[in-house]
Amino acid sequence: MTRCPAHVVPLRPQDVFYLCERMREDECEQLQAFYDIEPDRLPLFFLNKTGPCYTLVDSAGLPLVCGGWESVGEGVMQSWMVGSDTAWRTHWRSITKASRWLMDALLAAGVRRLQTTALASRTMACQWYERGLGMQPEGIWRQFGRQGQDVACYSRVQGD
Repeated sequence: MTRCPAHVVPLRPQDVFYLCERMREDECEQLQAFYDIEPDRLPLFFLNKTGPCYTLVDSAGLPLVCGGWESVGEGVMQSWMVGSDTAWRTHWRSITKASRWLMDALLAAGVRRLQTTALASRTMACQWYERGLGMQPEGIWRQFGRQGQDVACYSRVQGD
C-alpha cells in the first residue's frame, strides 16, 4: 500500500459539523433526493456511517472534505463525502489523490467492488468519478430519486 497522502487525518466529528454547514448545494440536493433527512441532522447521518473514513485538511488544518466507504454487502462498499464549494475549487487535485489512495487501499485489502451513485444532473461530479477516480459508468436508474430524479451509477472493481 502506498503512503497516506499529506493532510489526510482520521475523521473528526467537528470537521463533519463544519462541512455540513458549508455543504455544496448540489450535494444537499442529492442527499434530499436519496434520504428523508432534515439538514440539521446531516452531521449525525454522516457520523453514524461505518467503515473506513477520513478528513482531508488544508495547510492551516481546516477541513476540506470528509469522506469514506460504507459496506453494503460482502466485498462491496458505497462511497460518501461532504465538502464545500471552496474546497472543490481550490483543492480538487488533493481531494482526488486522497480519494484514489483510499480506493486503492480498499481494493488491495480485498474489497471487490467500490460503487457510488449521484444525481445524473450532477455532470461535474459524474465526470470526476470517471476521469478522476477511474470508475466505470454502469448506467442510469431512471426516476430513482425521491422526487423522480435520475441517478447515475459508477463502480470500480478489482482488476480495473
